[in-house]
Amino acid sequence: MTSPDALVRVTTARGVTTLTLDSPHNRNALSTPLMTQLLAGLADAVGDDTVRAIVLDHTGPVFCSGADLKETAAAYASGTVPAGMLGDVLVAVRECPKPVLAKVA
Repeated sequence: MTSPDALVRVTTARGVTTLTLDSPHNRNALSTPLMTQLLAGLADAVGDDTVRAIVLDHTGPVFCSGADLKETAAAYASGTVPAGMLGDVLVAVRECPKPVLAKVA
């Protein structure tokens, strides 16, 4: 079950897991929490033998605006770059053993 404050909503029906980016206030920007939840959702779907395919969906008018630039700018002061996790997300999608489709409106 997805928590009410989740940035990625997870539903599974008829062999398809849908991971819905749900952070429309910042155009579904890839923040560390959103990417962490997305990676967890992908891993759970891969580990579920009943899931045959994964759909990436979104709320709001923008599928994903890219890296969360506010978070990245704030992190430079501490010497970290949260957008570095973006590579992990891309690899997880590319290497996923199940078909991954993006539902971009």
